[in-house]
Amino acid sequence: MTGSDAFQPPMPPYARYSQVGRLTPADYWTYFRAMSRNPLEIWSEHHFEFLVAPFRFLGRDSVLINDPEAIHHCFVTNARNYRMNPVRQAVLKPFLRDGLLTAEGEVWKKARHAVAPVFTPRHVSAFAPKIRTVCDEASEAFLAVEGREISLSDAMVDLTLDVLIETLFSGDEALDKTLFSDRICRLIEITGIPHVFDLLGLPGWIPRVGHGASRRVIADLRRQVADVAAARRARPDAQSEGRTPDFLDLLLGAGLDETAIVDNLLTFLAAGHETTARSLTWTLYLLSQAPDVLARLEAEIDAAPLDDTDPAAWMDALPWTTAVIKESLRLYPSAPMLTRTSIAADTVAGLQVAPDTDILVSTWLLHRQRDFWPQADTFQPERFFGAAAANIPRHAWLPFGLGPRVCIGARFAMMEMVIVLASLLRKLRFDFTGTRHPVPVMRITLQPDIEVPMRVTRRDTGTPGQAAP
Repeated sequence: MTGSDAFQPPMPPYARYSQVGRLTPADYWTYFRAMSRNPLEIWSEHHFEFLVAPFRFLGRDSVLINDPEAIHHCFVTNARNYRMNPVRQAVLKPFLRDGLLTAEGEVWKKARHAVAPVFTPRHVSAFAPKIRTVCDEASEAFLAVEGREISLSDAMVDLTLDVLIETLFSGDEALDKTLFSDRICRLIEITGIPHVFDLLGLPGWIPRVGHGASRRVIADLRRQVADVAAARRARPDAQSEGRTPDFLDLLLGAGLDETAIVDNLLTFLAAGHETTARSLTWTLYLLSQAPDVLARLEAEIDAAPLDDTDPAAWMDALPWTTAVIKESLRLYPSAPMLTRTSIAADTVAGLQVAPDTDILVSTWLLHRQRDFWPQADTFQPERFFGAAAANIPRHAWLPFGLGPRVCIGARFAMMEMVIVLASLLRKLRFDFTGTRHPVPVMRITLQPDIEVPMRVTRRDTGTPGQAAP
């Protein structure tokens, strides 16, 4: 459906401020209350309508950017002038330490060089058959609970972790998947929102009230991935086992020290399955509310010769399915906030930017910016389909970031999501059964505020390879 008939998913309530650019004491109270509930609620309606907005926050200079050209300048053209933002680092670094997402300088360059070989197009394509195998097994597991209600959120977390273990770790069973997922969810629950002390710029040695339990959770997660690495070292090399070296093999042979190996294992296990799981959950939810979009997707899947096509090429074979995923990522971006801090003075979109200025790009805002996205809050995959896709401004859609720090696993994630959707929806249908609809809550990623209950049923697709009636 398009236009006024398109589905508009529920959104969080937005804040009301007394003025723009400089907050009053009452506005600060509004901001901190919203931040403690859901950081998406700190925005107000006017934030969706401008391109560049300088402001002062707690005595610091900041610039909020919705302008694609300005974003390109800060994150690509002059990326060397912008370091990772302190608040972002305060949230992620205690957990990931010097993993690829949080490392800077020479440490980051070494880690990027170490993991880059596993994400070349050739290597990523080679993972596709394994992803399909995991998805086919998941389909059979879903068929076993046909007619029952499941938590879609939990199911997608399990599925994406299975994919990562099978592809990046060759099915290594040294990791306790249930325990790992539980600890990740617990950590995000505790630390997923910036602590007020970090927003105030207080020193790290001051205890973060309410975050004390995170130390135990982090220690347990690091122990789990350290055990995975130790178990692999104790086994013969990949060639003698008759398999291609995987991510873990390459990481162990990259010359990184033990701490760096744990940092990067944890980064890819945590970030790799958490972001994709949430994106798949949102996509299946959106499809459950848009029957015309779902019917078109099912018809495309049924008509495509998927059994005779390399799963790595399914994105090309399924352009509507790919467009559905891209539109889902627009509405629910994997990385809802991209932040940097200037090192030296700069000029951004004609604005003079002083050293130590915070640069904020909210993809939640950017992906709903009224100048770029007509009916921005509605689910319309046709934006990304065919000729219409050419009208999307460059850098107006950034679910994986951009520039030198662009998500190294973006190609893998897109391929994985297409294979998951195609594999599941060939056989299954997911019908939303909740009494109310999910609202996105920012906890590093965008999570639904409910479990997203779904009833799983078997599809009657007729003859394989033929369009459904």
